[in-house]
Amino acid sequence: MATNLKQAYFSSKTRRFVDSKAGRLLLHFLELQIPMGIGALVCYLVVRLISGAASFSMAYQPGTFLFAVGDVFFLTVPVIVWMIFRGHGWRHSLGIAVAMIVPVAAIMVLGPLTAYDYLTWLLTAGYPAMCIGMLVYMLYNRDHFTEPVVHLQHSASSAVEPS
Repeated sequence: MATNLKQAYFSSKTRRFVDSKAGRLLLHFLELQIPMGIGALVCYLVVRLISGAASFSMAYQPGTFLFAVGDVFFLTVPVIVWMIFRGHGWRHSLGIAVAMIVPVAAIMVLGPLTAYDYLTWLLTAGYPAMCIGMLVYMLYNRDHFTEPVVHLQHSASSAVEPS
């Protein structure tokens, strides 16, 4: 009996948090981490695949400019695709992509100015920098990301006016 009460209490607390604006924002942020992680996995697999080809292995390896650009590509594109699939539209999808790219671009621009080995540093800091950019964009546009989730079927059916 006590276990059921604890479960009900925890379930009710969890439901209230998920229904809150902060909860919805956090869930959207965590949801976007999944396609970003899948993109990181694909990037890793591409590196493993290319390392077998001698002609590409020197140009596309961790610590090179091409790898940094490829990493940004593989982390950003799945997020854009997922956001469009979930019905966020092009404006917010491209906005979040820019917000993810700006911190990495800043590191790439400031790196040579400080004579720091920024490309190697990006291997460790790129993902967190992109996540921070994503979070800042989501907080700036929190009204959009704190609305209740509207499924595609609902929005597609509401777009067709009944005759």
